Amino acid sequence: MAFDLDKNLTRAKRSLEKNRIDDAVEAYREILEALPTHQESMQGLGDLYTRKNDPENSARYYGMLFDRMVDNKETVKAAAIYTRFLKGSTQPPERVLRYAGLLQKQNRRDEAIEQYENSAELYLFQRKTAEALGCWEKVAVLDPENPERHYLIGEVGERLNYTDTAVRGYLRAGQLRLGQNDVDSAMNILARGYKLAPTDRGVAVTYAEAMIRKGQAHAAVKLLDPLITEAADTPLLLLFGGALIEDGQRERAYDVFEGLSRRTHENFDRLFDVVLRQLEAGDEAKAAQSLARTCVLMTSSPNGDDAFAAACESLIAANGNSPAILEIVSRFYNEHNRETKYFSTLGRLFDLYLAANNPKSASETLERLVDVDPYDLRHDERLTQLEGKADPAQLRGIRGRLAKSATVAGQSGRVVQFGEVSAPAGQATEQKGGQSLDDMIVQAEIFLQYSLEAKARDRLQKIAEEYPGEEQNNPRLRALYEQAKWSPPSSKPVPPPAAAVDVTGTSGSAARSGVYNADTLRDLTKISEITKLIYRQPTPKGILSSAVNEAGKYLRASRCVAVVGTPGQPPQMASEFCMAGFDPSPPAVLVKLLAFLAGLPPDALGCWTLDAETAPVLKTMGLESACAVQLLDKETQSQAGLVLVGMNAPRKWKPNENYFLQAVGDQALMAVSHSKLRSLMRTLAVADEKTGLLSPAAYLDCLLAETARARVQSTALSVVILQVDRAREFARQHGEAQIEEYMDQLARLLLTGVRQTDIGVKYAGWSVAFIMPDTTGALALPVAEKLRRLGTSVKPAWNSTSVTLSAAVTEAGMETQFENEDIVTLLINRAEFALEEVRKSGGDSVVSR
Repeated sequence: MAFDLDKNLTRAKRSLEKNRIDDAVEAYREILEALPTHQESMQGLGDLYTRKNDPENSARYYGMLFDRMVDNKETVKAAAIYTRFLKGSTQPPERVLRYAGLLQKQNRRDEAIEQYENSAELYLFQRKTAEALGCWEKVAVLDPENPERHYLIGEVGERLNYTDTAVRGYLRAGQLRLGQNDVDSAMNILARGYKLAPTDRGVAVTYAEAMIRKGQAHAAVKLLDPLITEAADTPLLLLFGGALIEDGQRERAYDVFEGLSRRTHENFDRLFDVVLRQLEAGDEAKAAQSLARTCVLMTSSPNGDDAFAAACESLIAANGNSPAILEIVSRFYNEHNRETKYFSTLGRLFDLYLAANNPKSASETLERLVDVDPYDLRHDERLTQLEGKADPAQLRGIRGRLAKSATVAGQSGRVVQFGEVSAPAGQATEQKGGQSLDDMIVQAEIFLQYSLEAKARDRLQKIAEEYPGEEQNNPRLRALYEQAKWSPPSSKPVPPPAAAVDVTGTSGSAARSGVYNADTLRDLTKISEITKLIYRQPTPKGILSSAVNEAGKYLRASRCVAVVGTPGQPPQMASEFCMAGFDPSPPAVLVKLLAFLAGLPPDALGCWTLDAETAPVLKTMGLESACAVQLLDKETQSQAGLVLVGMNAPRKWKPNENYFLQAVGDQALMAVSHSKLRSLMRTLAVADEKTGLLSPAAYLDCLLAETARARVQSTALSVVILQVDRAREFARQHGEAQIEEYMDQLARLLLTGVRQTDIGVKYAGWSVAFIMPDTTGALALPVAEKLRRLGTSVKPAWNSTSVTLSAAVTEAGMETQFENEDIVTLLINRAEFALEEVRKSGGDSVVSR
């Protein structure tokens, strides 16, 4: 006879209405016997046994209801049932484990950890250690930075002969202890892991790192040596080379680093580390030999000349008393036409040879100094120091060359002094219109340095008007015209002199720096610092705020105000710096100030110099004097804003302060424009609502826009692509829907690990790309590692712990001869090659190209 569900439900309800609880219990139990998954009956029985004060049976049926709801994925209801009716009573460890999983999915981390630990204790009580270990592994996922949890996994895994689990636990615990600088504890933990798996690369590398930090470099070398093959990766080789250096095997360390640098065209700094250690050990000959090999290697690499020169400066600053090293460095400077550095290095060599009582080498060095600059004021002093020590015939020859140079200088009517502009003897530097020629030239050079070509040409045009024909007699001005690709309409071509004399002792761009005064050099340095700072800001407001704060502090101003907007209209954006004791200006006062300046034409250089007498609005701001500059739109050359700096006391504003303010303001305006364009680009590209990523179609547009910005600002640009390893296999096993759900969770989490200025794009079905402005490849590598670690905390719906992530890191090569499209094409190809390299290596790694 068929079971009548409705009849039994009606019977149970009528019994309840008549308060016949036992009859209702019997009816619900009959239903469950016929239909074991009937949830209403489970709920009813749980409620009735609660009314009967029978907690054992109540928990039994509520437990059945909880299990059924979890199976039906009614997670919210299931969690509520457990919390209300089951949490206070002892439950089977399997049920506690399921409850912990529900809490984890609801992002209730601490509660989930507590329940996983309860489940583990219950399993241990039942002597099910393997199941308890599984609970502790889940706890470690939720609390990944706690070394004690990973160490427990290692201990229990070792006791159960679960070697892989134990090694993984010991390795992570050792890494965390090492990160906490607890080297002794890390050594003990990693030793246990290494004993279990001596061939495991991760354990061996981390153990060796701990040994090096403990001062056991020799043991670290023995540990790593078997792992070094031709296919060894960069981190392993860097660690091995470092161990060799600490162990005193400097020559072998150099060979390791040289092979790595030859292969990757990177990590040249490690070669200089070896050279420095050789010098510190007193092995000057070996150090010179190593530096010579490094020079050959680096100068054959892209952009290697500048890198080698910079590294040599650091080396000399750290240990610059080796003539052999200075000889190699001076030869490099000479071969690469770096005359300023060549001359200063020779001067240092001369002093070293003289101090070492080596007059022969000192006199030979002096001859080279005279070759570079026969007008240096110290030559007479150097000759005097060599008198009675060096070969008299050689000294006579040097003295004769210096006499000829002096005669030439006297005939040309030039006064030759380093650090001054060459001018006819007895003639002071001209000054017209309130600014000297030198000031205007320096200002134009600053604008060219920061890619403000329109402003530079404007200054050059004023120079041509006030100093017509000056370029005929001023090589520096003539070179500036050529650099700006501009010349006065009446200018005549000037043939190069038969024997040009570099009066500053430098050549090229370096010659310009020789005439900057101290104020200008400080300004240039500060402009560079502020430019780097503002381009790191994520929002237009942050950019403007950083600009006025830094400019105001540098000029020691009472107030510094920056406004972006068209004259005659309300400002689009404004920011103000106030010295201590000054309150921010009310908006009405700023509007009044803008209205006053809108009716007052700026001077020929786009500046206003104000005082409280002629500009009463300054008094309402607590100021007595102010200097303001207008900011021009780069495309339309119309006013797009202004920057004002003011003092609460009278002040005479210097020309260099005007163009400092002008340069900072123009850089800030460009940065604001780029920030707005980036935000607009994000909006137009339409981010995915579920993930926040831009669509794949936006990838190319974003790259082109960011490449153009990076070239204008002379900054780096990198791309990091993260992909799920074995994604195709997972898709076949678990279906595309589960892969998509997992990727959505992964993308949302990864976006929390990057800067606001970084752009996330859905690259493919199972990979995500991050476009990272102002980031070199070297800086992007640790970001990629961080994102990989972050991604491993996302657990897929198919409940697998074997999902790993790989990353490809690529930096754009900003070659000047390439167009933006060429740079982006090369960047995309290199990123694809890096991804292919990751796939071939088996995944779970980072590849940089």
